[in-house]
Amino acid sequence: MPQVVVCVNVYDLSEVNEYTRPLGFGIFHSGLVVHGREFSFGGHDYASSGIFETAPKAAPAPAIFREMVVVGTTEMNPGEVSNLVGDMDDDFHGNTYHLLERNCNHFVEALCFELTGKMPPGWINRLARTAVVANSCAPCILPVSIRAVADTPSVPPPPSAAQYTMKTGGGGIFGGSRGGGG
Repeated sequence: MPQVVVCVNVYDLSEVNEYTRPLGFGIFHSGLVVHGREFSFGGHDYASSGIFETAPKAAPAPAIFREMVVVGTTEMNPGEVSNLVGDMDDDFHGNTYHLLERNCNHFVEALCFELTGKMPPGWINRLARTAVVANSCAPCILPVSIRAVADTPSVPPPPSAAQYTMKTGGGGIFGGSRGGGG
Protein backbone atom coordinates (compact mmCIF):
# COMPACT_ATOMS: atom_id res chain seq x y z
CA MET A 1 0.00 0.00 0.00
CA PRO A 2 1.39 3.44 -0.84
CA GLN A 3 2.08 5.98 1.87
CA VAL A 4 -0.83 8.37 2.52
CA VAL A 5 -0.29 11.81 4.05
CA VAL A 6 -1.73 12.41 7.54
CA CYS A 7 -2.48 16.03 8.49
CA VAL A 8 -3.90 17.86 11.45
CA ASN A 9 -6.30 20.70 10.74
CA VAL A 10 -6.09 23.38 13.42
CA TYR A 11 -8.98 25.76 14.13
CA ASP A 12 -9.15 28.93 16.20
CA LEU A 13 -11.67 28.93 19.02
CA SER A 14 -10.83 32.46 20.16
CA GLU A 15 -9.71 35.74 18.60
CA VAL A 16 -6.99 35.90 21.26
CA ASN A 17 -5.07 33.32 19.18
CA GLU A 18 -3.92 36.14 16.90
CA TYR A 19 -1.79 37.33 19.82
CA THR A 20 -0.95 34.05 21.56
CA ARG A 21 -0.10 31.81 18.58
CA PRO A 22 3.23 33.60 17.93
CA LEU A 23 4.06 32.84 21.57
CA GLY A 24 3.45 29.11 21.04
CA PHE A 25 -0.02 28.54 22.45
CA GLY A 26 -3.70 29.33 22.01
CA ILE A 27 -7.24 28.01 22.26
CA PHE A 28 -7.52 25.50 19.43
CA HIS A 29 -9.74 22.73 18.09
CA SER A 30 -8.13 20.08 15.92
CA GLY A 31 -9.13 17.28 13.60
CA LEU A 32 -7.02 14.59 11.97
CA VAL A 33 -7.24 14.30 8.18
CA VAL A 34 -6.50 11.09 6.31
CA HIS A 35 -7.97 9.71 3.07
CA GLY A 36 -10.02 12.89 2.63
CA ARG A 37 -11.84 12.46 5.96
CA GLU A 38 -11.45 14.53 9.13
CA PHE A 39 -11.91 12.93 12.56
CA SER A 40 -12.24 14.65 15.91
CA PHE A 41 -13.74 14.25 19.38
CA GLY A 42 -16.32 16.23 21.32
CA GLY A 43 -18.30 16.01 24.49
CA HIS A 44 -21.92 15.09 25.21
CA ASP A 45 -23.82 13.55 28.13
CA TYR A 46 -23.94 9.94 26.95
CA ALA A 47 -21.73 6.88 27.38
CA SER A 48 -21.35 6.52 23.62
CA SER A 49 -18.74 7.62 21.14
CA GLY A 50 -17.77 11.26 21.07
CA ILE A 51 -15.75 10.75 17.89
CA PHE A 52 -17.18 12.50 14.86
CA GLU A 53 -16.29 12.99 11.22
CA THR A 54 -16.53 16.11 9.09
CA ALA A 55 -15.34 17.18 5.68
CA PRO A 56 -11.79 18.55 5.93
CA LYS A 57 -11.66 22.19 7.05
CA ALA A 58 -15.37 22.06 8.01
CA ALA A 59 -15.36 21.72 11.80
CA PRO A 60 -18.55 22.90 13.50
CA ALA A 61 -18.83 26.50 14.72
CA PRO A 62 -17.38 28.32 16.51
CA ALA A 63 -14.19 26.77 15.09
CA ILE A 64 -12.54 28.81 12.35
CA PHE A 65 -9.94 27.06 10.18
CA ARG A 66 -6.41 28.32 10.84
CA GLU A 67 -3.93 25.94 9.22
CA MET A 68 -3.14 22.40 8.13
CA VAL A 69 -0.06 20.72 9.61
CA VAL A 70 1.42 17.69 7.83
CA VAL A 71 2.50 15.22 10.52
CA GLY A 72 3.56 12.13 8.59
CA THR A 73 2.26 9.25 6.52
CA THR A 74 0.47 5.97 7.03
CA GLU A 75 0.20 2.76 5.07
CA MET A 76 -3.36 2.13 6.32
CA ASN A 77 -6.07 2.03 3.69
CA PRO A 78 -9.45 3.75 4.27
CA GLY A 79 -11.03 0.58 5.67
CA GLU A 80 -8.21 0.06 8.16
CA VAL A 81 -8.48 3.69 9.27
CA SER A 82 -12.24 3.25 9.77
CA ASN A 83 -11.61 0.12 11.83
CA LEU A 84 -9.01 1.92 13.97
CA VAL A 85 -11.37 4.83 14.62
CA GLY A 86 -14.12 2.33 15.43
CA ASP A 87 -11.79 0.59 17.88
CA MET A 88 -11.25 3.95 19.60
CA ASP A 89 -15.01 4.63 19.96
CA ASP A 90 -15.34 2.90 23.33
CA ASP A 91 -12.32 4.77 24.68
CA PHE A 92 -13.54 8.22 23.66
CA HIS A 93 -17.10 8.45 24.94
CA GLY A 94 -18.65 11.89 24.83
CA ASN A 95 -19.22 11.86 28.59
CA THR A 96 -15.46 11.42 29.21
CA TYR A 97 -14.63 14.70 27.46
CA HIS A 98 -12.85 17.27 29.64
CA LEU A 99 -11.89 20.70 28.32
CA LEU A 100 -8.37 20.52 29.72
CA GLU A 101 -7.53 16.86 30.32
CA ARG A 102 -9.34 14.91 27.55
CA ASN A 103 -10.29 17.12 24.64
CA CYS A 104 -10.30 16.96 20.84
CA ASN A 105 -6.55 17.58 20.76
CA HIS A 106 -5.86 14.57 23.01
CA PHE A 107 -7.90 12.39 20.65
CA VAL A 108 -6.06 13.74 17.61
CA GLU A 109 -2.73 13.02 19.33
CA ALA A 110 -3.75 9.40 19.97
CA LEU A 111 -5.06 8.79 16.44
CA CYS A 112 -2.10 10.56 14.87
CA PHE A 113 0.36 8.43 16.81
CA GLU A 114 -1.44 5.24 15.85
CA LEU A 115 -1.33 6.20 12.17
CA THR A 116 2.14 7.74 11.90
CA GLY A 117 4.12 6.99 15.04
CA LYS A 118 4.44 10.77 15.46
CA MET A 119 2.73 13.44 17.54
CA PRO A 120 1.16 16.66 16.28
CA PRO A 121 2.99 19.88 17.22
CA GLY A 122 2.88 20.55 20.97
CA TRP A 123 1.57 24.12 20.61
CA ILE A 124 -1.86 22.82 19.59
CA ASN A 125 -2.73 21.62 23.12
CA ARG A 126 -0.08 23.51 25.13
CA LEU A 127 -2.54 25.91 26.77
CA ALA A 128 -4.68 23.07 28.17
CA ARG A 129 -1.62 21.22 29.50
CA THR A 130 -0.27 24.43 31.04
CA ALA A 131 -3.62 25.15 32.71
CA VAL A 132 -3.69 21.67 34.26
CA VAL A 133 -0.19 22.13 35.69
CA ALA A 134 -0.93 25.68 36.85
CA ASN A 135 -4.12 24.53 38.56
CA SER A 136 -2.27 21.83 40.48
CA CYS A 137 0.74 23.99 41.42
CA ALA A 138 -0.66 27.51 41.80
CA PRO A 139 -4.41 27.62 41.21
CA CYS A 140 -4.60 31.24 42.31
CA ILE A 141 -3.01 32.38 39.03
CA LEU A 142 -5.84 30.97 36.93
CA PRO A 143 -9.08 32.87 36.38
CA VAL A 144 -11.99 31.53 38.48
CA SER A 145 -13.79 30.30 35.36
CA ILE A 146 -10.78 28.19 34.31
CA ARG A 147 -10.27 26.85 37.84
CA ALA A 148 -13.89 25.70 37.84
CA VAL A 149 -13.33 23.76 34.60
CA ALA A 150 -10.01 22.34 35.77
CA ASP A 151 -11.51 21.16 39.05
CA THR A 152 -14.56 19.54 37.45
CA PRO A 153 -13.85 15.83 37.12
CA SER A 154 -14.90 14.17 33.93
CA VAL A 155 -16.43 10.72 33.96
CA PRO A 156 -13.40 8.44 34.12
CA PRO A 157 -12.51 6.96 30.74
CA PRO A 158 -12.99 3.22 30.28
CA PRO A 159 -10.08 1.06 31.53
CA SER A 160 -8.91 0.35 27.98
CA ALA A 161 -8.44 4.10 27.39
CA ALA A 162 -5.20 3.97 29.37
CA GLN A 163 -3.45 3.02 26.14
CA TYR A 164 -4.31 6.47 24.76
CA THR A 165 -2.69 8.47 27.55
CA MET A 166 0.81 9.86 27.56
CA LYS A 167 3.55 7.71 28.98
CA THR A 168 6.70 9.24 30.32
CA GLY A 169 10.20 8.05 29.73
CA GLY A 170 10.22 8.17 25.93
CA GLY A 171 7.85 5.25 25.37
CA GLY A 172 5.50 7.18 23.09
CA ILE A 173 1.77 7.03 23.66
CA PHE A 174 0.99 3.38 23.19
CA GLY A 175 2.73 0.16 22.44
CA GLY A 176 3.66 0.84 18.84
CA SER A 177 2.78 2.32 15.51
CA ARG A 178 0.37 0.94 13.00
CA GLY A 179 1.45 3.38 10.31
CA GLY A 180 4.48 4.26 8.27
CA GLY A 181 7.22 6.42 9.64
CA GLY A 182 6.98 9.28 7.07
